[in-house]
Amino acid sequence: MSSQWFMHKEDSKNTPSIVSGMRYEEELLYRMRGVCLIQIVGYRLELPVHTVATASTLYHRFFTRRSFSEYKYTRIAQACLFIACKSDESSRRAQDIAKSWTYKPKETKSEKAIAKFISDLLKNELLVLEVVCFDMSFDHPYYDMAEFVKEVGIPNEIATAALAFINDSFRLPLNLWYEPKAIAATALVMGYQTSNTKLPTDTDTSWVRYLQENSEQIGGK
Repeated sequence: MSSQWFMHKEDSKNTPSIVSGMRYEEELLYRMRGVCLIQIVGYRLELPVHTVATASTLYHRFFTRRSFSEYKYTRIAQACLFIACKSDESSRRAQDIAKSWTYKPKETKSEKAIAKFISDLLKNELLVLEVVCFDMSFDHPYYDMAEFVKEVGIPNEIATAALAFINDSFRLPLNLWYEPKAIAATALVMGYQTSNTKLPTDTDTSWVRYLQENSEQIGGK
């Protein structure tokens, strides 16, 4: 992760939204809502998890520099998903985003409504890119988790649980507070805990060494 985006958790209580009067808990709620929408539409579009993660990270980065009182969070979330599709070469058109985002059972959006959605989407795409300074460098926890799983030989049940925890982690700006490896390591610890399986701390692996070196931050005993 680029150092310009890293922040201590306490620093997140001084974002533009909070400075303008929003409560900290309310800001976190808007962050969760936006990412939940991104994840729902990403699922409809059958996007890879890393594309959804890129969109979620962009969303958090944007509202680190802009206030929720200035911009409608749904519009920004839409733009972030569109940008992520381009960045990760997931090849989804603006029309695909529009139809999936506005989908409602037994309801067909008019061509005019879709055209308006796309017009707003393209405007907000440029806005988001400008605010994040066109920084499209991302390091997601999935890659570290895959390395840990392969090295340790972690059971599929635990790896699947850890994957779900990583997906959920994007709903809060954890990726701005912690390095990807920390999130991956913690997700695997939680995977072991939910399956009531003892952590394999007696193996000489990079995951176990990371847990030992960061035991105060991660825990997991």
